[in-house]
Amino acid sequence: MRKYLLLLITFLVGHVAIAGNTPATSPNHLSTKLIYGKIIDKVSGEEIAGAEIQIGEKTVYSDLDGNFSALVATDTVTSKIEAAVNYVSYNEACVTIDLFSYTPLVIEIVSK
Repeated sequence: MRKYLLLLITFLVGHVAIAGNTPATSPNHLSTKLIYGKIIDKVSGEEIAGAEIQIGEKTVYSDLDGNFSALVATDTVTSKIEAAVNYVSYNEACVTIDLFSYTPLVIEIVSK
């Protein structure tokens, strides 16, 4: 009986050690982050409705008050993600988002 118990414990310890050595790109290291904020005109301060925001692989649009939110997939190694904002007759705005920040973004765009 002790022999079987020792064999079982050895088997379990071996599997735990193997499971702990997964690479950083495995699905166990993926998470999601809610990114939210507002798009405004840099000169007038007016909210921009319908602006396209590309955050990583995700595309969202601002609402009537210029607000947007996106739930994006991240890994536990990455601390920043790029976002691009496009709107008709405005220059494209690119920003770097700190994934460890919890403050809402305010992205200012400039008319052409």
